[in-house]
Amino acid sequence: MSQNHTVLTLDAGGTNFNFSVIENGSKIGNTISKPSNSSNLDLCIQTIKSGFEELILALPKKPDSISFAFPGPADYKNGIIGDLPNLQAFRGGVPLGPILENEFKIPVFINNDGDLFALGEANYGFLRELNSQLEKFGQSKRYKNLIGITLGTGFGVGISINGTMLEGDNAAAAEGWLFRNKHYPYSSIEESVSIKAIKRMYAEQIHIDPLTSPEPIDIFKIAQGEKEGIREAAIETFL
Repeated sequence: MSQNHTVLTLDAGGTNFNFSVIENGSKIGNTISKPSNSSNLDLCIQTIKSGFEELILALPKKPDSISFAFPGPADYKNGIIGDLPNLQAFRGGVPLGPILENEFKIPVFINNDGDLFALGEANYGFLRELNSQLEKFGQSKRYKNLIGITLGTGFGVGISINGTMLEGDNAAAAEGWLFRNKHYPYSSIEESVSIKAIKRMYAEQIHIDPLTSPEPIDIFKIAQGEKEGIREAAIETFL
């Protein structure tokens, strides 16, 4: 790694893409946020390219690499994205890594968002802080393993064991969104635990398309009587 290693990053959610720059392990500059355009593959990939292009234009030198989190299933080693429930434009295997390497002429690394979250919290975040507090109070116990959960458009899970990421044979060892849904057996747990679930539940009660449903914060405000909407339906959504 060079002395001043600069990495372009992307947090790819089903609703928004957030782009930022990491230099020597610390974030620099502002985060750029763009709608994911998840239903149109060409537009979605162009959004990713334009986000990275904006970051590059603000840098004094060419970045060393691109490294970012992306939902699965995917062949992360080769940068091939599979059939994504929350980014529906990706179907049949999209070579996102090679596309970006060809565009920017720098190495591209992609891995699972939930897995990377758990790895980061284990090595640089919550677990390190927890063990530091135990040491401070004279305790001999140290924790080495962590399960991380991400709640957003979908429901993500990552597992870190002894400071390494649990990937499994198919890079899907911790794909918690595939858990069985007790209340809706025809679907996964993600349909009940996510932003998508809240929007769907409100939409079903007032008979509108879930794609046009308000965001969770707005549904909460409707439930509180702070915003116009069907209050009874909003309250029921959170019960």
